[in-house]
Amino acid sequence: MNPIAFSMVLKDDAEAARWLERIKSAGFDGVEPTFAPEGTLPTVAAPRPSAEKLRKLADAAGLKIPSMRGGPLFWPTFGSPDASQRDRAVEVARQAMEALSIMGGDTLLIVPGRWDGDQTYGQLWNYALDTARRVGDIAEEATIRVGLENVENRFLLSPREWQQFMDAVGNERVGMYLDVGNVVHCGLGFTEQWLKEIGAQRIKRIHFKDAKSDGTLTYLLEGDVNWPAVTAAMRAIGYTDWVGIELALPAHHPQAMLDGTVRAARAILCGSV
Repeated sequence: MNPIAFSMVLKDDAEAARWLERIKSAGFDGVEPTFAPEGTLPTVAAPRPSAEKLRKLADAAGLKIPSMRGGPLFWPTFGSPDASQRDRAVEVARQAMEALSIMGGDTLLIVPGRWDGDQTYGQLWNYALDTARRVGDIAEEATIRVGLENVENRFLLSPREWQQFMDAVGNERVGMYLDVGNVVHCGLGFTEQWLKEIGAQRIKRIHFKDAKSDGTLTYLLEGDVNWPAVTAAMRAIGYTDWVGIELALPAHHPQAMLDGTVRAARAILCGSV
């Protein structure tokens, strides 16, 4: 069965150790932290020491760190018409890969920009493509994989577009971090078909969340994702890598949510739903 990690923002304080213990107690195999500007583990403000600290905490809790979310800095910078902003995206990616290597992970999630209306779609495509190629060069040196995630950014809206974009990048280390729930959340079709069209070679990692057809995000098994079809597609393409669970923690009874999420994820992956 695929190993499972929980995605979250870990604050740079004693709470991080407590959350790691809770995640381990629930039955997760790993944790997927977020690379935020400051006040987190790890952080852009101090990539190396913050990554070393989280690696020690995760080791103590018995958790792996297979991947990391690149954080909010990539949304406005990755495909920006401002060259200095794109340079910033490349530098943050470099720092993130350094931190991820220290933590023992191999896959960095990056949001490939967003279409805000201050440029044409074609311009965004070209700018994001240039950044992706530069990030790919760094990934080769760092021996890290980059997974560009499908999100609500009005960009790369079909499997065909993703294929064309990745072909244009032309680097095997740059692929897709496919979010199952976001396909339904954004009204972009059927995740099982995305999986089949993109294929295991280009899918660097997968996120699980659920969503209703009206776009509402939900906990696993509470939405309209066709989980039997999704897992059948994962098996068909031979995907056996990590699955990240990307869900917001509730204000009350978070341990119950973590426990229930692991049970739901394992039921999904073993085909018992």
